[in-house]
Amino acid sequence: MRAFLTLGSLLIVLAIIALSVRSQLQANKRFLPTSAAASGSASMPQLGGSPQQMMSQYQRELDKAMKAGAQHTADQAASAADEAR
Repeated sequence: MRAFLTLGSLLIVLAIIALSVRSQLQANKRFLPTSAAASGSASMPQLGGSPQQMMSQYQRELDKAMKAGAQHTADQAASAADEAR
């Protein structure tokens, strides 16, 4: 009797977890943009080729994004310094 209750409880918990995971996956699908170009943001690079090529392309894109972020930060600091004078 105790084994049946334990098994039943386990099945109920697994069903609740499955429903939660399913609802989370559906929520992500609703909020993903259909096109990055339509939203005005930069589109993600399309990676292709061998894993080594994909890694080097990813690293180049990451470096480019980091440099753009650093430049933006430097521009903000320069404009803040100009405003403080």
